[in-house]
Amino acid sequence: MQTDMHYYGTYVMARASGLSSAVAQVIATAAEYVDDSNNVEVVLQDGTFLDAVATAHHPVNAENLDEFDQRKVWVPFHFLPGNEGNSFEERLICQKDSAIAQEMVANHLALENQGFMLELLGITAHAYADTFSHYGFSGITSNLNRVDYDSINLDVKDHSILDYIKGKADAFNDKYLAGKIADDVGLGHGAVSTFPDRPFLTWSFKYHATGESSGQRINQQTFLEACQKLHDMFAKFAEANPELRDPLSYCQFPDIQNATAQVIAVEGDMETRIAAWQEAVTAGKIYPNPNKEAIPTYNKTFPQDITILKSQTFDTVESAEGYAFLAAANYHRNYVLNELLPKYGLHVLVGS
Repeated sequence: MQTDMHYYGTYVMARASGLSSAVAQVIATAAEYVDDSNNVEVVLQDGTFLDAVATAHHPVNAENLDEFDQRKVWVPFHFLPGNEGNSFEERLICQKDSAIAQEMVANHLALENQGFMLELLGITAHAYADTFSHYGFSGITSNLNRVDYDSINLDVKDHSILDYIKGKADAFNDKYLAGKIADDVGLGHGAVSTFPDRPFLTWSFKYHATGESSGQRINQQTFLEACQKLHDMFAKFAEANPELRDPLSYCQFPDIQNATAQVIAVEGDMETRIAAWQEAVTAGKIYPNPNKEAIPTYNKTFPQDITILKSQTFDTVESAEGYAFLAAANYHRNYVLNELLPKYGLHVLVGS
């Protein structure tokens, strides 16, 4: 998923679950920030090393071929294993709303407040939502992720948008795959570019290794499922934390399902899709909004946060902008890799 879903869609589902605007903004910012936080080396002003956790693309290794990076970043934050199949690689393939994903959500919701609860909820929202877009692929380099490029079929009504996403795919291939054809790409959903992340898209393909068809992947349906699950998760959190609620914004999901589906169905580039969320919210189509308040624009700047953190000392860093996210990411990664996955016999990275 991209910013239109990870930030704007997450914010809307949080508000519709009855959480306040300020709380929803923190959660949604953390959810999107997972795709931005890529620095693992932070030295404070007094020489203290901060245990920063990268949650996104490695800033130097653009192809992300380092197996340790894949298991520290891609597996816990973007391709939560579904634990289906027989081999280790098969079990690492992400599945929609898997038992592992549900247990992750339950654990994080039950966690006592440690100063980073909202940021952790945002990270949870990102990893959980990605199971609905990244299913069928894993977060490690694997032959099972390769596809037959010629088999990819895209169903888009607007031909200009079809040309647009094909152009994006070509640019993605040129930037990250260094001229390799998709058949040779075995990390995540790199072989199918950003097709899993576009909410309006209906598409299909065949896996290279097995010749098996993906079947028709209707992103509109799976993204709507993701919205419902996020709404349910946020509603549980709101019920357990009444001081963070705005009861006037609460709606049951069946009441907002059609309006949410209409936003997801919009064919367009990122700005067009973001505008669709904004229009629906200011018009009060998804949750009551008598003052026509817009969704706050996502404006988190990762380099700026790193600069702020580097200016801190051991005694002041916990109050600095960005620290709570890193603490939450550290907790999430350690829980997923060292507790949750080993419980299912998936020893991805011991002692991370």
